[in-house]
Parts: sequence; C-alpha cells; structure tokens
Amino acid sequence: MVREIVTPKKENYNIHIPKEYLNHKVEILVLPFDENKEVLNVSSGNTLLQETFGIIDNTDLDPVEWQRKIRSEWDDRI
Repeated sequence: MVREIVTPKKENYNIHIPKEYLNHKVEILVLPFDENKEVLNVSSGNTLLQETFGIIDNTDLDPVEWQRKIRSEWDDRI
C-alpha cells in the first residue's frame, strides 16, 4: 500500500504507480486531510483496546450463547 499526504499547488497532479501495481486494478482516493484528526497507530494494539474497553456493559453475556441466538433468528427467517 502506498499512502502519501501532499499539499497540491494546482488542480492536476501526477502520481507514480509502483511496478507491482501495473496491470492490476487499483483504487485512487483524493480526500481532504484533517490535521486535527489523530491517526490510529496499528502497531499499538493497546490504543484500540483502551478506546473500546467497557463498551459492552453486560458482564453476564455468554458470547457463544449470544451467537447461537443471533444465528437462530436468521434461521427462522428462511
């Protein structure tokens, strides 16, 4: 993956496509960059854990039973 943050000075911009991407479908996005937005550091797994800790307040939840219930709701629709 190639990611580059630039400040264009004109409407037209030339990009370099790496050789390994030639003859393959690629996605090119142009999005405004929000400098105030904090970029998630994937290498720091604790950050995600800290941000999501405590989202589910029900500590009595059995994950396996919950999955069975959800799946059975869909099975009943068929």
